Amino acid sequence: MAYLLFPLHQKLEKKISPTWSSLILSLVVLLLIILPGFFFIKSLIQETYVIFILVKQKLAMGLFSNCQHSICESMKTAIQNPEFSYQIQEGVKSITNWVISASSGVLASLPRMIINLIVFLFTLFYFLKEGENLLKKIRKYLRLQKKRYANTLERLGGIIHGITFGYFVVALVQGALGALGFFIFGISSPLFWGVIMTLLALIPYLGTGFVWVPASAILILEGIFNNSNSSIVKGILLFVYCLIFVATLDNFIRPKLMGNIAKIHPLIMLVGIFGGLYFFGVLGVIIGPLILAFTSIVIENYLVKK
Repeated sequence: MAYLLFPLHQKLEKKISPTWSSLILSLVVLLLIILPGFFFIKSLIQETYVIFILVKQKLAMGLFSNCQHSICESMKTAIQNPEFSYQIQEGVKSITNWVISASSGVLASLPRMIINLIVFLFTLFYFLKEGENLLKKIRKYLRLQKKRYANTLERLGGIIHGITFGYFVVALVQGALGALGFFIFGISSPLFWGVIMTLLALIPYLGTGFVWVPASAILILEGIFNNSNSSIVKGILLFVYCLIFVATLDNFIRPKLMGNIAKIHPLIMLVGIFGGLYFFGVLGVIIGPLILAFTSIVIENYLVKK
């Protein structure tokens, strides 16, 4: 982040002091982290509450009371089976327990997240303020050849740009394609859900599927309950559309895009993403490809004879 903001920092420090420039940019980054996060959580809570109320009303009226579709008739018969009914109850209980556990986990991790954010901001501040001197000292301490050291830093900059560009551009494209799919297949507020999908695309383990999978399921269920085959077909087509045009960008297009910009083989980026997730958790999607790509550059510059 400090590397990406450094050109802006250089322009600002000509008008104000380096300390104030570093402080202002750090606060801007803080706002860019907090505001979208607040917007996302608030919107998610509101939409979840609406869905909860609708489901509760449906259950109170009787889930299959007004449904004339053949699938509903089959479900009515199946529900009368005690074993099937028991499995449904156990499934609902497991989902409820998972939601409670996940919510508790998020709340329990809040202090750690706040500490991480504070460390991140302080580090960003000092890297912006004193980063240039730090790079000079590193070269001096390691006694590296100036040409190779400059080449390493240049390639490292390319990697950082590649990773950043890959994540943000792919997230924007996923959000746009998701919004287009929602518009085509008649989901309300497609622009809003497109923004949510863009934000989720930046969060590992969640991703855009957190939105389009339930949306497809709701369309299919709506078609079943309203005896509308067109809604069922729309739900299936939305699922297939998002699976092909939205989900595939994560695993195939992103590593290739990142690799092309950073001039690193896409396989290194792909292994870096999944390996990073395994070893470092959420931040591993950035750390993993960065470490592997940087290692390949060090090998190329210092171990391979030219």
